[in-house]
Amino acid sequence: MVYVGYLFAVLACGAPFSHVASLVLPKHKDLQKDPVNLPHDVSGKKLEAPKGPPVISAFESSSQSQFEDSRDSTQVHECLGGKTIVFIGPSTAKSDYLTLTYFAEYGRWPDKADISYWGAGHLAAQGPNPLHGPSLEYEKTVGGQPPPIAAGACRVGTAAPYLQYSNTVLNGHEVCDCYKNDPTGQFQIADIYNQTENRIYRKGTTTIAYFQWFGDIVQPRGSVNLSPVIFGGAIDQQCPAGQFKGAWDWSMPVPTFISHFVKSLKPTHLIIDAAYWPTAPQTAPFWEDLSLAGAAAVAPSLGTVFWRTVPLRNDYPIAEPSSAVNTMRFLSKGWKTWDARAVVHHYRAGRTDTAIFADTVHLSPHTESFLMWTFLHTNICYNVR
Repeated sequence: MVYVGYLFAVLACGAPFSHVASLVLPKHKDLQKDPVNLPHDVSGKKLEAPKGPPVISAFESSSQSQFEDSRDSTQVHECLGGKTIVFIGPSTAKSDYLTLTYFAEYGRWPDKADISYWGAGHLAAQGPNPLHGPSLEYEKTVGGQPPPIAAGACRVGTAAPYLQYSNTVLNGHEVCDCYKNDPTGQFQIADIYNQTENRIYRKGTTTIAYFQWFGDIVQPRGSVNLSPVIFGGAIDQQCPAGQFKGAWDWSMPVPTFISHFVKSLKPTHLIIDAAYWPTAPQTAPFWEDLSLAGAAAVAPSLGTVFWRTVPLRNDYPIAEPSSAVNTMRFLSKGWKTWDARAVVHHYRAGRTDTAIFADTVHLSPHTESFLMWTFLHTNICYNVR
């Protein structure tokens, strides 16, 4: 069933992307206290740990020490009030979302291998950092207990423990229309898992949302009607996070999704991230539609739409497709560039890939936290010191 008003979408155009399919996903039990020392690169070859002290650039010396010292100020945390921040993209965009929502919930950054979260009414519970999702998705229990099976026709996916856990960490402030089922444990770039993630976090006057978009493989789609959130109403979710009722409620191309539903959220900040997933940079009509949709979505709220660049490992083996997109059509319509690649490049200084990335494409918790700290200070709370 396809709804055209406030509902949403999916695109499936098979296109192999073998280098991401070979991603090595370490289990959480293999993570050390230093979360960046993960064991293998994209080829499966053992990586050397960094030797000696890292080289620190002048940029990092000032910016990172600020990050280390602030953790962050009350004023910065409060400046999220009244903001509606929307991330659209694959798991790299989800990492940005998870990092910022944890900060919004707790006033601190999730920059370690483990996190503290509310349990029994106080910050006592400990668990793995949700940013390790690519490995935690394959754990049978995360956070101590397997997820309960909902009554009715709900199907429990293989990623249910992780999806429920990452939702629980946010203390009932997040709606998570989330599901993935991968019984083989062999990740492929293909629409074979019925995968979707639509997350909306609301606390006070702060709204932060993430909507999945996997380039030419999977566009936004969902099994929950999210339109009540536009009017401040309650969302009727048949199946809990990690479970699927067996049918999509909505599906549409990503420009349509942005120009209809996302626009209705009145975003103050909209961040689009195509990242590593297959896209066709030369397909001008699609990118033109996307550029117009992004500009239209933030116009009523006088907000800002960003094109996010992609941080890359030094050993990343092939061309990353979103870098070939002609961004002039975005800039000509008022978009800005969120240059995540440049921020990570300066931050890493002389560090090796394993000191910056958790796996082939995802940043370590510390790097990811620094990245979102930078975004917060340069694009949202820049008048706060």
